[in-house]
Amino acid sequence: MAVREALLGILTLGPAYGLQLHAELGARAPHRAKTNVGQVYGTLDRLSTAGLVVHQGLTEDGLPLYALTEAGKEQAVAWLEGNNLTVLPEWADVQDVVLISSSVSGQHATALLTKLGALLEQTPAANAQSPAQHLNEQAAMRYREAVSAWLGDVQAAVFQPQPGYALGRPKRGRPAKS
Repeated sequence: MAVREALLGILTLGPAYGLQLHAELGARAPHRAKTNVGQVYGTLDRLSTAGLVVHQGLTEDGLPLYALTEAGKEQAVAWLEGNNLTVLPEWADVQDVVLISSSVSGQHATALLTKLGALLEQTPAANAQSPAQHLNEQAAMRYREAVSAWLGDVQAAVFQPQPGYALGRPKRGRPAKS
């Protein structure tokens, strides 16, 4: 997963602290293995260095809040709407952007689905010269069919973007050993 882009996309909902973003990422992209919380904080540090997020105060209990800069918001919206896509992404990347986009904004999700639909309409040129190349083209065709069918399911689903962050605070610290 592009944790960087996913965090930017989730931050379009407003300022959040690292562990909160970690929980939101897991809830909004449940198909993925749980992201390491250290990866989230490392990514936030790199986003801060790149000028895409800034510290914006503290929570009541002293946790630093992160917020998007204008440049960060531009990159987040571009990812959420698929503006930078020129080819159909790999399956996990399609799931990431569709699930996160549809969970934060119906407008972004609609633009993304339109872009993905346009990419699916592009027919790759057939140029199989060997049995392996032919099978590779067949696999690509089946993949496009699978993505198209899933996007049809997505469009048929009634998505209710979550207007903000989850109400419950994620637990801090290590889980108790059983």
